[in-house]
Amino acid sequence: MNRRLTVTVTSVAALTLVGTLSGCISGTGGPSTGAQQTSGGKVTISFSSYAFQDLTVKATQEIVDSWNAANPDIHVNYQKIDPNSVHDKLVTQFAGNSAPDVIHDEAADIAGFSRQGYLADLTALLPADLKADVPASVWKSVTIDNKIAGVPTIAQVYNLFANTGSLKAAGITPPTAASPWTWDDLASNAKKLTTGGDVYGLAWGLKNPTAGLMSSGLAFDGTFFSGDEAKPTISVTAKELEVPGRLKAMLDAKVMAPTSVSQGGSDVLPGFFAGKYGLIMAGNYVETQIEQKAPAGFSWTMLPLLKGLNQNQAAGPQTLSIARQSTHQAESMKFIAYYLKAENLAKIAEGDALIPVTTSAAAIVKKDLAGKHGWDAILDSGPSLVDAPWAKADKFPQWKTETATPAYQEFLAGKIDATTLSKRLTDGWAKANG
Repeated sequence: MNRRLTVTVTSVAALTLVGTLSGCISGTGGPSTGAQQTSGGKVTISFSSYAFQDLTVKATQEIVDSWNAANPDIHVNYQKIDPNSVHDKLVTQFAGNSAPDVIHDEAADIAGFSRQGYLADLTALLPADLKADVPASVWKSVTIDNKIAGVPTIAQVYNLFANTGSLKAAGITPPTAASPWTWDDLASNAKKLTTGGDVYGLAWGLKNPTAGLMSSGLAFDGTFFSGDEAKPTISVTAKELEVPGRLKAMLDAKVMAPTSVSQGGSDVLPGFFAGKYGLIMAGNYVETQIEQKAPAGFSWTMLPLLKGLNQNQAAGPQTLSIARQSTHQAESMKFIAYYLKAENLAKIAEGDALIPVTTSAAAIVKKDLAGKHGWDAILDSGPSLVDAPWAKADKFPQWKTETATPAYQEFLAGKIDATTLSKRLTDGWAKANG
C-alpha cells in the first residue's frame, strides 16, 4: 500500500458488508449526492483528494481553480480527505450512496470497490491521447477484470538515499543508471560505511515492512501470488525470501542499524542528517522531507534502483476513479483528463516527489529537476514499474495487516527463521481466504 493509506481489519470487514448492498447498483449510474445539476444547466462535480504535503495541496488547488475558471458550466468542488482514512470513508460513502464523483485513491485499494460495483468502468470514457501517454504496464495495475477502474497519476519507488560526503570519505563511487548497484554491492558498501559506535552503513524504517519488501522482491522475481487475480494462490519460495533474507544478514552483520526494525519510513532521517547512516532506503517521496529538513551544507543524492535479476518494483500508482453512481461521468472524465495534462501532473509529481506516470509529465519533471539529487535516474525507472500480482487480490489488505507485517517484523528481529516466515505467510493466506 501507499505510505499514506492504512487499511484496517475493521474496514475490510465493513467492505464485505457493503458488498451485500451492491445489488442495489445497476446500469452505469444512479442517484448521487456528489454531482449536482444547477439551474441553467451548470453541473457541480465533487472531487475528493488525500493530497497532504503543502506543495501538492497547493498544486491540486491550482488545478481545480484553473479548471473552474475555464469551465464555468462544470464546477469542481475540491474536498480534502484525511490520508489515513481514505478507504474507511469510501466504504461509508458507497454504502450511503454519497461518494464523490472523482475519487483520489491508489491502485492497491480500488480492486475491491471495482468488483463490488462502486467504480465506473473508464474504458470507453478515456481520451485516446491520455491512454497512449501512460505505459501499458501501468494500465495493467488499474485494470480489474478487464475494466479500467482508475486513471493512474503518480507512483513511488523504494530507492537508496546517500550521504555523498560519507560515500566520498569511504572511497565509494556512487552508481549510475547505466551501472546500478546490486544487492551484493549494497551489502559490501554498507560494510565500508559502518565505522563503529552508532554509525551504520544502512538504515531502513521497517516498522511497516510489507509493501517495501514485497515491491523490492520483484527484482528477484519474487511474485508471491499467481492464478486468479481476486483469489490467487500463494507461493513463498527462495525468490520471495531473497530481500528479507539479505536485510536480516546485514542486520546480523551489524552494518544495518538495528533500530530499523522499529522505525517508520521517515524516522531514519534525523540519523541520516547526523551522519549516523551513510545510506537509507525509503519511498522516494521522502525526497521532499529531505529538501525541507536537511541541515545547511548536507550533501545527498538519490541512487538508481537496486538490481537483483532486474530492477523491477511494484507500479502501485495513485489513481483517479469515477463513482459508478455519478450521474456526470463524462464531465468527471473531462476533469480527470485536465488534471493529467502534462504541466498539471508535473506540478503534482514535483510537490509529492513522486514519479508521474505519463510520458509527457515525466519529460517536464525531468527537465525541471535535471541533475538535481539523482532525479534523472529515478524518473527513468518508469519502465521497471510492473503490475504486482497481489495488488488485485481481495484478501491482500487483510493478509498484509494480520499476517505479513507481524511475520516480517519477527523475522527481522530474529524471533523466527526463514522456514517459519514462509509457513506463517502461507498459512496466513489460507486463513484469510478460508
